Amino acid sequence: MTGAGTTEGARERWSPLAVVPAAALGVLVAVLLAGGETESVDSAVRAVADLAAATTLGLGVVLLAGATSRHVDDARAWRAVAVTAGTWCVAEAALLLLGAARSQGLAASDLTTAGFADYLGGVVGGRLGAAVVLITALLASGAVVVVRTGADVSGVLVVVPVGVAVVMRPITGHLGQQAFGAPTIALHVLAASIWLGVLLALALTLRTRGGWAEMLPRYSRAAGWCVGIVVITGVVAAVGRVGSVSALIDDGYGRLVLTKAALAVLLVAGGWWRRRTWVATIGDHRTSAPASVGRAVSECALMAVAFGVASTLATTG
Repeated sequence: MTGAGTTEGARERWSPLAVVPAAALGVLVAVLLAGGETESVDSAVRAVADLAAATTLGLGVVLLAGATSRHVDDARAWRAVAVTAGTWCVAEAALLLLGAARSQGLAASDLTTAGFADYLGGVVGGRLGAAVVLITALLASGAVVVVRTGADVSGVLVVVPVGVAVVMRPITGHLGQQAFGAPTIALHVLAASIWLGVLLALALTLRTRGGWAEMLPRYSRAAGWCVGIVVITGVVAAVGRVGSVSALIDDGYGRLVLTKAALAVLLVAGGWWRRRTWVATIGDHRTSAPASVGRAVSECALMAVAFGVASTLATTG
């Protein structure tokens, strides 16, 4: 029994990492569909950054929502924040280097210190990227301090800075330059990050039936709003960027928009089914914690594929 329990615990602990290869699959499919109109390395690194950002935001939300719950292990959540924020920081630093090199028409290995400094000081994307790196570095360091000291710290200190950092890069892209583009893309990114991030955070932190029975229905209600915001803002952004119906097939960007829309339909259908089955019965405590973790991870993996496509979409065109 002990060996089986240990194996099951290890599976629960490591299974959320399935989102990483799922996002890589999304990037690979998107790069092939884009037909050479995107930066594959940038897309892959951006997918890692977006996944880490969403998970960090989700962990902050879980810390806030579970502040009075005996089922949410704050220490486990803060350890996860340290890892995800640190990963996010490294990915954002890599994006800064790639962006600086691309702005000067160089390979990253040929970028000089002076050229990098010019990018950080003279380009909006460089300044905002540097701010994100600073925020994530401070957050990762702060999380380590919280874990080591056992301090009682509110999840607000995660949610607020992460919410700001999550939207910094997207609002400077091509969609952010359109009329109402910045608030539209900001809402889209935040809603998508909460949709994926909170469910993944639950898979990382909850280990009891009671925890899932308490937290999953709350997540499901919030996810419904997130889905609506993601769909509406996604349609608005697509209409503003894709010039015609034919461009959905003929243009690399359009093909990615179509792929992302198809994945959104699958996710909405899957969410509806989960709500009728898993969420509807969770209060009866008939679903074990490992089973709930497995279901959450499988849903997050499909979302991660969509994130991979979205990350490639952001570097296309």
